[in-house]
Amino acid sequence: MKIMTKNTLIGISVLTLVACKKDHPTPEVDTLQKDVIVSLASNVNTYAYNQLASSSNDLYSAIVSFCATPTSEGLTNCQDLWKTTRSIWEQTEGFLYGPVSSDNIDPRIDTWPVDYNALENVLSSSMAFGETEINALDDALKGFHPIEYLLFGQDGAKTFDQFTVREKEYLVALSLNIKTLTAELASKWDVNTNEDYYTYFTAPSTSNPYYQTEKAVYLEIANAMVGICDEVGNGKMSEPFVAQDPSLEESPFSKNSITDFMNNMRSVQNVYLGKFSTDNKGLDDLVKKYNLSLDQTINTKINAAISSLNNISGTFSTAIIDEPVQVQNAIDAIISLQECLETELLPFIQTYVK
Repeated sequence: MKIMTKNTLIGISVLTLVACKKDHPTPEVDTLQKDVIVSLASNVNTYAYNQLASSSNDLYSAIVSFCATPTSEGLTNCQDLWKTTRSIWEQTEGFLYGPVSSDNIDPRIDTWPVDYNALENVLSSSMAFGETEINALDDALKGFHPIEYLLFGQDGAKTFDQFTVREKEYLVALSLNIKTLTAELASKWDVNTNEDYYTYFTAPSTSNPYYQTEKAVYLEIANAMVGICDEVGNGKMSEPFVAQDPSLEESPFSKNSITDFMNNMRSVQNVYLGKFSTDNKGLDDLVKKYNLSLDQTINTKINAAISSLNNISGTFSTAIIDEPVQVQNAIDAIISLQECLETELLPFIQTYVK
């Protein structure tokens, strides 16, 4: 802050008030810190996990129906519901903390790439597809991507009459597993349950096993935003692009990878703005209190990351070969957002959040 010298008592008083406000949050801002945490817990985290559990249940029901009576329309419905459920899940990856991490739900739902040989060995085996057997499988053999592989086929052109009995049995078991895990995740954020992570998240205290201070909550939130930018920019996109190997792509069978990446960036935006279905308090409300320039920078970089992904016209499998400039621009935009969150948002939190 540039301070002009003033000789009047009023001038000195004003400057003193400004300095105090900058260094010591007022009661209004203390309330805002709490309000942002509660808003994110209610309107982003809990809401999204409830939507995910509901959509996973719909996917399971559709798969059960299709496997009982396979039709072209039934298969299309399952594929569409897979994409819908996937969209919600990818928009939760900006807050991979709490039970989704501590209970290893993330890797059990979303490990890739699919191990085709191991998957075919499972199908050709005599193993039962009960809950115990599915839980015991390697993470790459359960979750979204084996379901994707079975629903769409390796070339994305599978038809309803190409499903074997074993594939249908495996599909039902896999979709039930996701339904169970997402319901568990939603329950663990539910304030009315015994395993109430919501209260831990929204009520930091010295006796809280997860968060002793509001600053610890904010750092958790911001680090999760950094983490998904790093995963998308340096992992999901860069690894197949540098290797020029589509087999390393995240969602190749459904041709959904770019949509996945965009939803990951939207998850960052949802957390920053405090919105999922509706707009509420987010990190931006606190940042704007102290640093309008930083708020504008973060919003600009989030929008640039989403826009750069939208500039890729083909599927990610083709784009890593045919659109290298657009792919590199998207990677650069996402990494630029990651660096901004690391070097500007995290220090901001260290300075202004108690």
